[in-house]
Amino acid sequence: MERLTRPPTLTAATAQNIQEAILRGDFAPSDPLREADLSESLGVSRGTVREALRFLHQEEALVEIIPHRGAFVIKLTVERAREIYTLRALLEPYAVRIAMENKAYSEADLWELQELIERLQELENDRNDAALVKTDMEFHHVATRRCNHQLLLEMVGKLQSQTRILIFNTKRYRSDKVPDSVSHQAILEGIRSGDPLAAEEIVRRHIIDAGSSLVKRMEEVQRAENTPPPESRENTVWPASGGAAVSGDVAR
Repeated sequence: MERLTRPPTLTAATAQNIQEAILRGDFAPSDPLREADLSESLGVSRGTVREALRFLHQEEALVEIIPHRGAFVIKLTVERAREIYTLRALLEPYAVRIAMENKAYSEADLWELQELIERLQELENDRNDAALVKTDMEFHHVATRRCNHQLLLEMVGKLQSQTRILIFNTKRYRSDKVPDSVSHQAILEGIRSGDPLAAEEIVRRHIIDAGSSLVKRMEEVQRAENTPPPESRENTVWPASGGAAVSGDVAR
């Protein structure tokens, strides 16, 4: 007989459903997550929704809860994006180096990574961002899981939801400089090279390049949003030939 797997609680299932909707892009950053609407669409009580939102706030960092206002989809800030990718750049490359030093990767692992890269290429052609993010996360999970360092894997796991939000935003802002299939193929080739330090550096560079490119793009958008529109032609003061200033509507 096979050991039975305990089903998730209703609150856990509700939280997972809301989490997946956020990561699919069904809700935009800063969108309100109204208990009544979610309760009706998911067919659960408002109390269950409330507990699920509290979990996504405390454990997954996907939801912001503002007293007397309600719950909202977290909006990734430039500062948080920088924190996420710089921390990833310390953890994941180290996990890959340990796995290589221990010669822990099997042929099946390498084949699985190659299949995920081929999947990334297919999804890029289809422009399926939600599936791209999921497959990207799967690749990094396979690449790091053989490190045999439980505490390190726990730390990587705690970053998972925020990492997923970070990767989702690279698609939202179109900040990637190279296709995912190309950058992840480089990681696989680094692992196949048998050089732990070289592979570690390739993973680190991949994470830093993607993260810094996203931050740069976010800062550009932020500056554009904060820049006041140019004054209309009617309000522009043009210098007259005699040195006196005339308004734009008179100059016409």
